Amino acid sequence: MPANSACAPGAQAASVAQNYGSFGTYYWMRWPTAWPAADISAQRLARLPVQEIVVATNGSTSAIERARTILANTYPDQDVPWTVREDHAQSGAQLAGYQQLANVVILVSFPIAGCSLAVSVAAGLNDRKRPFSLLRLTGTQLGVLRRVVLPESAVPLLVVAVVAIGMGFLAAQLFVQAQFRYSIQPPGIQYYATVLAGLVASLTVIASTMPLLRRITGPETARNE
Repeated sequence: MPANSACAPGAQAASVAQNYGSFGTYYWMRWPTAWPAADISAQRLARLPVQEIVVATNGSTSAIERARTILANTYPDQDVPWTVREDHAQSGAQLAGYQQLANVVILVSFPIAGCSLAVSVAAGLNDRKRPFSLLRLTGTQLGVLRRVVLPESAVPLLVVAVVAIGMGFLAAQLFVQAQFRYSIQPPGIQYYATVLAGLVASLTVIASTMPLLRRITGPETARNE
């Protein structure tokens, strides 16, 4: 059948890939020009168990439903037969669900991480308010102190984000390789935009703690009791 490629010229049997059902479903798994010939006789091939039946139709609804009914009645203990288009839609919906879940995790986890860091920044400022107050009395500008505090908060966030993204790609590759036997592809612009939005939200939360630096490092904090 042309839609599923063909045997090599003159071959009685063809050897197909183990993930034959995935060909034509995903854009990176194209049907080959011809499947390689298999070194097996037609008599021996007839004795092998059937794993999949592919039926060609003219594409009309009546022909598709007639073939579906015949297959379902002949093999009632198997899955309901589906068309290539239905397989495309099911696979696309599943992948879209995974993508939506990943976006939600990214958008939620980054602000949570930013809030956690903001709490730790506020606690660190409170612990160092007297040394910072003395620095301000000696003429250190408030902007200098901010440039000291911000990197020590933002850098851990960025490092953890890079490690988490790398581990996420590794886990995704291992999962799809084991479950679907194909490799992940580079994400689209939507993924990078989502990650960037999460990082910006986290850094904004951290930056919101900077006004606290002015309030807790006044001259009264440097006084001796």
